[in-house]
Amino acid sequence: MTGKIYTLEEVEGLSAKEKIKLTAQFVNPGMVKIFKMLGFEKLWASSAEGMYITLSDGRKILDMTGGNCVLGLGHNHPRILAARIRFAQEKRLEICKSFISPYVAVLAANMAEILPQDLDYSFFCGSGAEAVEGALKLAQKHHGRERLGIVYTDKSFHGKSHAAMSVSSLDDSRENFQLLDKCYKVAYGDAQSLEELFISRCKEGANKPDICAFILEAIHGTHLVFPPQGYLRRVRDLCDKYDVLMVVDEIYTGFGRTGYWFAFESEGVVPDIVCYSKTLGGGKASIGGYTARRKVFLKAYGKPEDSMMHSSTFSGMSEECATAIEAINIIKDEDLVRRSMELGGYLGRRCGELKDNHPKVIKDVRGRGLLWGIEVTPLFDKVNPVFKNILPEDTQLLPKLTGAIVLSELLHTYGILAYLGFTRRNLIVLSPSLLVNRGEIDKTIDSLDKIFSEGLFNLAKRFLARAITS
Repeated sequence: MTGKIYTLEEVEGLSAKEKIKLTAQFVNPGMVKIFKMLGFEKLWASSAEGMYITLSDGRKILDMTGGNCVLGLGHNHPRILAARIRFAQEKRLEICKSFISPYVAVLAANMAEILPQDLDYSFFCGSGAEAVEGALKLAQKHHGRERLGIVYTDKSFHGKSHAAMSVSSLDDSRENFQLLDKCYKVAYGDAQSLEELFISRCKEGANKPDICAFILEAIHGTHLVFPPQGYLRRVRDLCDKYDVLMVVDEIYTGFGRTGYWFAFESEGVVPDIVCYSKTLGGGKASIGGYTARRKVFLKAYGKPEDSMMHSSTFSGMSEECATAIEAINIIKDEDLVRRSMELGGYLGRRCGELKDNHPKVIKDVRGRGLLWGIEVTPLFDKVNPVFKNILPEDTQLLPKLTGAIVLSELLHTYGILAYLGFTRRNLIVLSPSLLVNRGEIDKTIDSLDKIFSEGLFNLAKRFLARAITS
């Protein structure tokens, strides 16, 4: 307890020490420790616009994270701000379950327009994980209680809620929880193993397995793993053959990120259900959703008695949907899908040049559109003993710190923010706003070139110095 209730005005007057103390005491002390290790707790953002974050001391930080793909339209896009201000000023009805919302209806119509074929029916919620939960429920309802099984891949991350975690093989926390039954794992990119599983789950004499859905990512976003060409097409054919719903998670990659509206379009397939979030909210709205093919949705929820079987408190909040409507129109009006493809090609070439310049340091570069990763070779043979002496309780983090060293140097010395791939902490990820320009790409790659030229051992010593002073 603090002994007081803070006002909104008091938030702005808090000192850095008070902010850190409150976060450690009431939010997450482990998170504070990681921020201090990176030296990030010394930087405080005061505002943000477009590609830049302005710190309290006036410095500008080039944000190449795009909010981990949330900020496809950058920080505080003027059209997004105007839409939300207009909504508030007109005192529009935000939520009331007794009236049909025109904002939900129009957003769903817009989703049907940008998605292919008969992907027509949408449900909107508060996050990507919630979208996955809803999609899996829809699949189970569609096929009935005799076919409740769900297949997922060995390279997958779909969220941290219970069902989403049960089909997320790369979530390190899975072992701490009771997962859903009847979830089966197959190798990502291996269509043959998928068919073998389908066959193994068919009862004798039957040609349909006790499986309702196969959920996968068109591109595994958090590790930047790409399936072999033709894999998605083969998956589509197998799901048709065995009457299994194909559920594609586009939470990371949707809305222009890869140079397509949705990444699965690169192979011309049409999933049965698509999950999405992140960029849909225009950087302001907490919104996710799924869209299902007409026959799939209607079989599950088409009857009046089934129509409210899946809902949530904040599903279809009017202001969030209005924001998403504007976000889709901005992407269309500013031709950001094409821009992502063109500038993504340039970013990819520059990443390739970086690898050519530093072949011993950089293991791999890979990506598509404006989503690229630079995988760094771990370098700890020499610095491990030093880290163990200074941070003995953090030895489990040592193999993952090479990427953090580069990340810290990029921010503190060059004023550029990037982030690390989920669980693969030596993968430096660049997923800037779709509004990024060539000059900003050049600044980022040129800065990384200087960092790698200096040598990771020297950077490690500087990183240690920051960690000690924090």
